[in-house]
Formats: sequence, C-alpha cells, structure tokens
Amino acid sequence: MKSNLSSKSHPDEDYSDIAEEILEELLRQVRQSYNVALTVIGTSAILAFVGVGLVYSNKVQEGAITTTAGGVTTVAATRFANQKKKELQQMMELVEKRRTKEELRKMIPRPQALPPVKPP
Repeated sequence: MKSNLSSKSHPDEDYSDIAEEILEELLRQVRQSYNVALTVIGTSAILAFVGVGLVYSNKVQEGAITTTAGGVTTVAATRFANQKKKELQQMMELVEKRRTKEELRKMIPRPQALPPVKPP
C-alpha cells in the first residue's frame, strides 16, 4: 500500500489520508469478494444444469448428485454475494459520508493562532 504522507502535514490531514487509503482498500476487497461470489454462482448454476442433463440421459444417480451439488453451491454463493453486496453498499455510504465531512471541513476556515503577547 503506497502512502503519500509528508512530515510537514497537519495531523488531521495525516489521519484523513490514512483513513481514505484504508477505506479504498476495504472497498476493493469487498468488490473482489462480490465478483468471486458472482463467478461461483454462475459456475454452480452450470453444474446444476449439467446434473439435470444427466438425469434426462438416464444417468439418474450421477445427475441427482451433480444437480444437488450445483443447487447447494448456488444457494450458498447467492447468500455470500448478498452479504458482500450489503457490505459494499455500507462501504460506499462510509466513503460518501467521509467525503461530505471533508468537504464541510474545507469550507470552515481554521482559526489562526494569535501571536504571543509581549508584556508591557
């Protein structure tokens, strides 16, 4: 993970950069998990159809096992994909809230420190 933090930046900016990088990495991971789940769903659905084809070609035992395996895998992968979809939506909401917060922070000027007062 590449970090582009400078030693002269403000601590809030450092935290903001790190938090943004973490959110981006988590978002990438959730997207990949969702894509893997969709691939597994497609593969297991094909497996289920192959099982049905085996049943129709009078290979009932092999067809039943293949169809059952495809069906169970499809159900499990669909649940996993739905879970990852919810996580992805939550991550997107977090990113959006974070960006809104950053925009508001930029709009509000920071008070400048007053110079020290010299005693009379």
